[in-house]
Amino acid sequence: MPAAGATATFLFDQAAARAHPALVQQAAREGHTVLPLVGRGPWTGPWALARQVRVARHDFAALLGTPPTLFAPGPGVSRVAAALAGRWSGLTPVVGQPGGAWGGPLRGRRPGALLQRSGTDPAAAVHLPPLLGNLQARGYEVRGLDGLRGVRPENWRDLPATALQGVDVLYDRLGGIHRIGGHVSSLFRVGAASYPLADVTVPHPQLPGGLTIRRGERLTEFHLDSARLVELAERPLAGRRIVTHSIRDLAAALQDDPACREHPAVFSISIFADVLALYGFTVLDLPPAHRRRLTWWSRTLRRAYGVSDPEKVHVPRLAVMAREELIRRHATHRGHPGVEG
Repeated sequence: MPAAGATATFLFDQAAARAHPALVQQAAREGHTVLPLVGRGPWTGPWALARQVRVARHDFAALLGTPPTLFAPGPGVSRVAAALAGRWSGLTPVVGQPGGAWGGPLRGRRPGALLQRSGTDPAAAVHLPPLLGNLQARGYEVRGLDGLRGVRPENWRDLPATALQGVDVLYDRLGGIHRIGGHVSSLFRVGAASYPLADVTVPHPQLPGGLTIRRGERLTEFHLDSARLVELAERPLAGRRIVTHSIRDLAAALQDDPACREHPAVFSISIFADVLALYGFTVLDLPPAHRRRLTWWSRTLRRAYGVSDPEKVHVPRLAVMAREELIRRHATHRGHPGVEG
């Protein structure tokens, strides 16, 4: 990890920390975040867990010179027990999801989720170096919790946004939608859907009269992550740069993905349709009922994510382009190194 300029968050249970104190101190010395791993199993109650957390705080303060402010509940410990133990002990619990086997794909994870993987699995030494290289090639920084910008404890105000991210994950699973690009700037997820508006003719590089798209015809539809969509609405200049990267990802997917190659066109319904017009998309108004429903949903997202002006109106529209036209315009610069997920 030092060779890659990466840091991580290491979790040590008390037995391991007492048996290998030099290893704990080395991890902290190298800039990694070091946290106590406390408790095990669903039978660990909040009172017992709080006592264990206080003991771990004392032990880790003696080892590292400063007491930890965070702790990780062990496998099987309930979130309720962890939250209560954190309140009674004065430490904030860090709850990660099982990350699966080393080398396996990371699918169905909401943005901002914490994944926990075994550091003692022999497969880690095989898979970690290429994983770090892959992440860095895609523009990511690999940091421990102490090095993450803007990280903070979750509170009840975050529940709507967390729930909406879960809805996105479920929607993708049910609809066969997957992410493309895999770069830090990649914005889109793609799937197949029926074209919902009246017939329209759009430019096509091989058809002088254009390509006619029929209502109900199956096309590639691309989606924007709810969290990123709201964030970009607040930061239009950064949004333009990220959309440019993502359009290139989309062109690469239309060329290389067999599921996308069988559809003659691509469309999206979002508040960014007017931005997509700058990239050659034909932009169409939605029927009034459809527009009202999606405008309400846009406001719901903005309230959930706590933007500066949730009542500001962003009108959703439909943007559509022939597959061959999008490839002609934007596939000269390929997307970014991808990863399955």
